[in-house]
Amino acid sequence: MPLTPLDSVLFGGLFGDAEALALFCDEAEIAAMVEFERALARVQGAQGIIPGEAAAVIDRTLASVTVSPKEIARETASAGVPVPGLVACLRRIAGAKGADFVHFGATSQDVVDSSLMLRLKALLALFDGRLATVIARLVELAETHRATPMAARTRGQMATPISFGLRMAGNARDLALELRNLRRISAEGLPLQLGGASGDLAAMGVTGDRQRELTARLAAELGLSPSAPWMTGRRALLDAATLLTGIGNALGKLGADAMISTRTEIGEVMLAEAGGSSTMPQKKNAVKAEAIVALARLNAGLLSAFAATGIQVEERDGIGWMGEWLTLPQMAVATGAALCRAEELVNGLEPDIARMRASIEASNGLMLAEAASFALMAHMSRADAQALVKKAAEEVRQSGHHLFDEIGKLSKAPIDWDGLRGKADAVDAAAKMTDGLLEQVAELLL
Repeated sequence: MPLTPLDSVLFGGLFGDAEALALFCDEAEIAAMVEFERALARVQGAQGIIPGEAAAVIDRTLASVTVSPKEIARETASAGVPVPGLVACLRRIAGAKGADFVHFGATSQDVVDSSLMLRLKALLALFDGRLATVIARLVELAETHRATPMAARTRGQMATPISFGLRMAGNARDLALELRNLRRISAEGLPLQLGGASGDLAAMGVTGDRQRELTARLAAELGLSPSAPWMTGRRALLDAATLLTGIGNALGKLGADAMISTRTEIGEVMLAEAGGSSTMPQKKNAVKAEAIVALARLNAGLLSAFAATGIQVEERDGIGWMGEWLTLPQMAVATGAALCRAEELVNGLEPDIARMRASIEASNGLMLAEAASFALMAHMSRADAQALVKKAAEEVRQSGHHLFDEIGKLSKAPIDWDGLRGKADAVDAAAKMTDGLLEQVAELLL
């Protein structure tokens, strides 16, 4: 029975991501910890910190080792970390020639934190491809509909005419910013953890240049960034957690917009896949969009809990450390699931151009109130122009007449109102802004 919908077979199609989940299962964590121990032995052997023969034995005997989580579960509960039980198993496997030099001079936090970084690196590589796919589809929509008129909505109300392409380009730009941040973190923001018992590597007997060489070589072996020990300085993990939330928020905007745009009374967007109701056959629910928003909200809440784990004490803090284990994996899988649902959503998303035009026409010119105010400013002060248009807008709501007809009753200013009506379809500014945003997206993805 699953603990959360994130690892549920029943809810997997909504909240699941098998690939992300696989990186945070017990077996993946153990495999990453073994990878760290092998790499540590290789580098220590090359530097003469441990005998070369012992390093070779450790590397060879642990190459295909499989340790069952059940084998070390009791020791994990006792020690508060799986490393002591795992190391005991690895020493038995390494035999007499390697046992004394497995995990030589390292500490549990070195193993756990570095193995987490290895799995985060794989996770970010996975998310890189998914983000790029979603962005590419949004760019396609933006290019196709750069000048397709639609009603902009601010604070839930119709505002001015823009283009559907502009909305899509804005979403693409926001996700491209997250992708750029993801690539920065993947390239330089996943540090190796190597400090030994208290952060000074004293047990390895290396200082100065030899210590820096050890760290650099081990980081290179594992594909991580070299770093001084960061046992209580958890900024790198906070950056990763914030990235996951940022991706979720940007995807949440997509999902929330889709939910609103597909509402029966709006219907400006069509989805290829929509869910039905158990009792109302006419319903087409934006299920994928709902899941994306729900997952984004989950991550936003988890980020708060994760941020609190960064308040740590002394040289090592078990409480904050455990708090990371309880939150970050959930955030990773939730983000992965949101990306999966977003791919499905955007691949089947198309605007209903006729409904968009109908929405603009149904506003009776109210969406051109700003344009009317600026046109009147040639004949009166800005304050008077805005007051006049506001009064006319109130009349429109009562009478159902067009805004320009009501303005004509209040002012005889010589303005080409018929020409101004055409601005509802002329979204040149939005089209040009779309082009600018798409150029920015392209630059961000370089």
